[in-house]
Amino acid sequence: MRIDRRLILSFFVFFSLNSIASNEMWNQKSNFGGSARHRSTAFSIGNKGYIGLGHINAVSNVSYQDFWEYDPSTNTWTQIADFGGGLRYHSIGFSANGKGYVGLGREEDGDYENDLWEYDPLSNTWLQKTNFPGGDRRGSVVFVIDNIAYVGSGEVQGAAVSNEFFAYDASIDFWYPIAAFPGLERTSAVAFSIDDKGYFGTGGMAFGSTDFWEYNPTFNLWTQLADVGTVPRMEACGFAVNGKGYIGTGDDFSSGNNYADFWEFDPLTGTWSQIQDFPGIARRYMVSFVIGTKAFVGVGTNGTNFRDFWEFDKTLQISSTESEISLLLYPNPCNDFINVQFEETFEVIECTLILYDMSGKAILNEQLNSGNHIINTSLLNKGMYEIVIVKKNEVIFSSQILKN
Repeated sequence: MRIDRRLILSFFVFFSLNSIASNEMWNQKSNFGGSARHRSTAFSIGNKGYIGLGHINAVSNVSYQDFWEYDPSTNTWTQIADFGGGLRYHSIGFSANGKGYVGLGREEDGDYENDLWEYDPLSNTWLQKTNFPGGDRRGSVVFVIDNIAYVGSGEVQGAAVSNEFFAYDASIDFWYPIAAFPGLERTSAVAFSIDDKGYFGTGGMAFGSTDFWEYNPTFNLWTQLADVGTVPRMEACGFAVNGKGYIGTGDDFSSGNNYADFWEFDPLTGTWSQIQDFPGIARRYMVSFVIGTKAFVGVGTNGTNFRDFWEFDKTLQISSTESEISLLLYPNPCNDFINVQFEETFEVIECTLILYDMSGKAILNEQLNSGNHIINTSLLNKGMYEIVIVKKNEVIFSSQILKN
């Protein structure tokens, strides 16, 4: 069963953990608001997600410049202003400092681009920023660490592939080079960040790959880690949420055999483990964004273009051993503090409390030493946050709080 979010905003809330126990981590949501498509672009800002651009090319060749906003609280899509750079597909998308950014990619006439555009959700407008310095390209990746975006790889005009990476500081609209990726050049790879590290892998030119790498911005250093899964893949979907990374779907070569499997990366052990398959039709070019402790994925193609849309929520997969445990979470909304109070019989040994902002960044990580725990919220900005409690590497509780 799902958590009833209507209860969360009461002053004093009682939770029974068996009310959120489930064996599923995927939930189908309302279809994407635009037409079915692939090679789209996605990002999130605060508690809203955005998907747009893309194309279809199975029978006719049609490109898009529309963008749509998703509100998870109402499970609805709203069309926003069209992308300022025109018809485009295979572009990058990311967010930083409360703004969205979209750039690079391929135009309908086949030309590649190196422009970058900023989306302001308050004014619903696009503003062109400084061009990407690595030249015109499509199929690049991006990951964000502390509001700095790291952009690289991809196919450059003329069918060559690149291993160059550049960092972008959105606060001053400035690009600068970083260490080139030391592995094989590629396009249609996957990238995400976990805490202060970036991660990059899979992808290819004619065929997929399994290699996976970590980037440390402090030392400007790439390190190869364990391979992803059991088969080579490119054109896959990836994201990071709740301190773990995820890669799945895609195909073994461009327009090849499509996959539905998904794999979880643990940065503490550097290992991958297979999780529940994506329940939709196997595909390539599915896109994703993260809001709080949930990821959202959708669109893509297997030759037929899709517009279905799914929520990934691993906090639904609660251990049944804690089914009789309850806790109090109050006051909610809060100002300077919030109490987390377990029942007296609950053993808090090996329990960790993590607080996420709505961009999915962990801003607090505390070991629980007693059944009564106080979180200092006085320095938090106003808005929604997600509390997650982990015991022995299993999520046993997840809920949202509102800071006034």
